[in-house]
Amino acid sequence: MIREQEFKHFYKSDLVHALVYTEKERKSIVLQLVLSAVLPLLLVPIFSVLYYETKHEYFLIPVIILLVGPPIYINKLLGDTIFYRNFKKKIIGKIIRYISPNLDYDNLNKVDDAEYDASHFFTNKNTIIYGDDHVTGTINGIKVQFSELLAEFRSKDDAKKADNKFQFRGLFFVAEFPSKFPCNVTLKTTGIPADETEEDYVINHETFDSLFYINVISGKENIRKTLTTNVVNAMLEIEQTIHNEFVVSFVDNKVYFGVSHDEDLFEPTLFHSMMNQDKMKAYFDDLFYPIYFIEQLTKEFK
Repeated sequence: MIREQEFKHFYKSDLVHALVYTEKERKSIVLQLVLSAVLPLLLVPIFSVLYYETKHEYFLIPVIILLVGPPIYINKLLGDTIFYRNFKKKIIGKIIRYISPNLDYDNLNKVDDAEYDASHFFTNKNTIIYGDDHVTGTINGIKVQFSELLAEFRSKDDAKKADNKFQFRGLFFVAEFPSKFPCNVTLKTTGIPADETEEDYVINHETFDSLFYINVISGKENIRKTLTTNVVNAMLEIEQTIHNEFVVSFVDNKVYFGVSHDEDLFEPTLFHSMMNQDKMKAYFDDLFYPIYFIEQLTKEFK
């Protein structure tokens, strides 16, 4: 798998060319929006004055067209998803293939709802789940999939209690290993509230215990056979690298990894240029580090 330090070269040699194309698309849409907004402001007063001076009713026709047409056209431009689909296909798809050629990208689908329920991230299952940007493939022979996922509370009371309409919002990863893990366990960074029913377990690793809530689902006696020294070190490395809160669970033969975000992922903005290496690096980091963690696990448990 290609490593992070090579990203700068990838951006300059490959990604910039694709960004130039999407930037032209973006500027074209912005220009159309500006013209649609400005032309009525310029022309409606002119035709209105001509009507009042001449009393010729045909001067009202362009006034009506200019008042009705541009708002309809602006709504059409803002609602058109072609630009966003092209951006995801040309930019996000390229970043994913750069991380690993064994990954396939489908911007319309998502990880199945059942996987989220099986992750044991949260005990409350009363959510509506939706998402997109589905990626499938293999990492070192291990089946993986991930997508953006939003789990929205069905109950207003639950949302009020959590002070958030979402139980989870971010990237959700699933990796399927050939054998079951000795201990089923959920790990949350301390910024993610633990459920009231969860017991905060410790593994007698001062740094790790201070950074993660540890909830043992089953097999407590074998916890260090799942949270091995290498796994603990990999978790600590990820915690230092990812700036977002995250949750990881080992359940049966699957590893679930959820990285929280407070906004929609991989969505370009019409009024800001995406020709920005830092922005592309942030996209890369969001995708790379969970995959890197799964790659480390394949060396430990494959």
